[in-house]
Amino acid sequence: MRIGLLEDDASQVEVLQLWAGEADYNIVPFTTGESLKNALTSDTFDMLMLDWNLPDTTGAEILTWVREKLDWHIPILFITSRDSEDDVVFALEQGADDYMIKPVNKNETLARIKALERRVNNKSSDILDYPPYQINLIERTVSYNDKIIELTNKEFELANLLFRNNGRLMSRGYIMERVWGTRADLNTRTVDTHMSRLRSKLEIKPQNGWQLSAVYHHGYRLTYVANNQ
Repeated sequence: MRIGLLEDDASQVEVLQLWAGEADYNIVPFTTGESLKNALTSDTFDMLMLDWNLPDTTGAEILTWVREKLDWHIPILFITSRDSEDDVVFALEQGADDYMIKPVNKNETLARIKALERRVNNKSSDILDYPPYQINLIERTVSYNDKIIELTNKEFELANLLFRNNGRLMSRGYIMERVWGTRADLNTRTVDTHMSRLRSKLEIKPQNGWQLSAVYHHGYRLTYVANNQ
């Protein structure tokens, strides 16, 4: 999971990155609200962790901006020294998903992150339906109109990521990290190649109810559209 951290205390960033790394989470730090907002316009994260007091803005202002601008409900966890009940209530009412008061400890912090991750990735079945497609998470297969389509392992991972995040714009770097496990700054041409193959194999097109769009300078979005069949 890729986490954007807004925190201007270098020692706090170091500790959180250490804890997260031990749990196989990748924290990308930002020290100003402006730098985080710029990143969110061109990159993708699974979760945000926000401090309240920052050099150029407040975590509350960033929370409001995120809820207004992003096209999906990204989980937001506040980690801050602001400990008044009014602050906690305000943040939660404005759309924060959880709130922790500094100093925080490792076990509780990781437990809160994992709880938010489960909430986002919660699935009630090992069979996911996106008509006319069906994803079998146990057998690791994708079917189109009940016919299993032969996919490579990476193509399956990519299809699973796209359908589970349908409607969400995902950067090429984020896709590289989630599917290939490589750094987001590596050459992402392989993403474009795999997207083209997957679109062809699964016949992803508006006539079949789905559209896979490349967004210039950003990445890809899989969108459900009215089925014209």
